[in-house]
Amino acid sequence: MEALSRREDTEVLESVKSDALKVCDDYVKAFADCATGRTFTLPFVCKDKLDDMQNCMREYMTQDRMDAAKLDYIANRSEHGRQAVEALRKSRAERLRKMAGLKEEPSGAQRK
Repeated sequence: MEALSRREDTEVLESVKSDALKVCDDYVKAFADCATGRTFTLPFVCKDKLDDMQNCMREYMTQDRMDAAKLDYIANRSEHGRQAVEALRKSRAERLRKMAGLKEEPSGAQRK
């Protein structure tokens, strides 16, 4: 498998974690409701709800799911990069046209 940079790996992890939180939303809400207004007693009173939430997250965030997300990211990385470069080129060209006082690029004009 192609290696991901630390930033890319973090992005993939955060994406899978976000999906897991959506899937486990009922458990997250139950824990949040239990935790509301508690400080010192939180670990004792809400332990079961915390365990349920963590178990749901663990079941969703398997190594297979993480690997699949990384493969998807790698597969789409070059496409995302190409689109970002094209958008940057277009914005630079537009800025230069504005600075030169041109409204739009003449049709049929090709750069060589």
